[in-house]
Amino acid sequence: MVEWLQRFMPADEEHHVASYMARLAAASPRQMPRLPAPDVLWLKAQMLERWEAQRRVQAPLDAVEPFQIAAGLIAAGILLFWSLPTLLRAI
Repeated sequence: MVEWLQRFMPADEEHHVASYMARLAAASPRQMPRLPAPDVLWLKAQMLERWEAQRRVQAPLDAVEPFQIAAGLIAAGILLFWSLPTLLRAI
């Protein structure tokens, strides 16, 4: 048995763990996992390829979006400042 396991585990617990591991090793899985059909794999691959293409196209737009928002706010501020004298005269 591993030395660190013997230090921290009493002998009766070690026996229980050893018997459980022996039963686990002897047990066979209930159902073997099946591979999906080739057409399902192909469909998933096509979807992943399309999603990756969309992500590549969208990435530059997402990177520029904060600059577009900032430019819009600055333009709105400039237009407000520019039209402020006219607005004050109208009031």
